[in-house]
Amino acid sequence: MNQFIIEILAFVVIFLLLKRIWNNNVKTIMGQIVVGINVFAVFLYMYGLVNQSIPSELALPKIFLHGIVAIIIHTLFTLDRNKDE
Repeated sequence: MNQFIIEILAFVVIFLLLKRIWNNNVKTIMGQIVVGINVFAVFLYMYGLVNQSIPSELALPKIFLHGIVAIIIHTLFTLDRNKDE
């Protein structure tokens, strides 16, 4: 129960901080971080697949999922940037 309360408080603090400093620059940076994390996850799963430490039945769907998420987020930010110009 204590961990749940700490996690909720951390979420509230992060939400309030982001609400205070949120602008287009922060939004772009956060989006690029999310894209980078997903691309990194794709490379990690590919590395695990090549080294045969992860079975292909588990790695391939995760590679596909993280790849699609990275493409969608990058596309959304590109469209948003083009709309602002």
